[in-house]
Amino acid sequence: MEVSAQTSELEQIQDWKVEVNSSRDTLRSMQNRLELLSNKKSDEDSLAQIEHFQNQFIRQLEVSDEMFHDLKQCAKKISNNGQLAVLHDDRPVDDCSTMEDRMQTFRKLYNELQEEFNAFSAFS
Repeated sequence: MEVSAQTSELEQIQDWKVEVNSSRDTLRSMQNRLELLSNKKSDEDSLAQIEHFQNQFIRQLEVSDEMFHDLKQCAKKISNNGQLAVLHDDRPVDDCSTMEDRMQTFRKLYNELQEEFNAFSAFS
């Protein structure tokens, strides 16, 4: 791999790590907003929605932790010229294009959750 291509991929991965960290911060903020909403709402429908969002936030934070870890592993692999110490069969970190596909999916699910929660909290 050429040094410039390697550097470019490492810079891209660093950008994704920043994006994942930012999403984690936003998810924690949404969790705090949800907690405030849960103190105001007691009807059955609202409580079901609150539980739904609690579960979604927990899962999305888990996914973001996995993504961050896997981005670090991908960067290590690139830096070590293809040698990777840990490989997850269920979470491929083979190359930058694989991680790009995973980041697109991560963004899509994160944005959908954020939009859904913002719609819910706007009416509460």
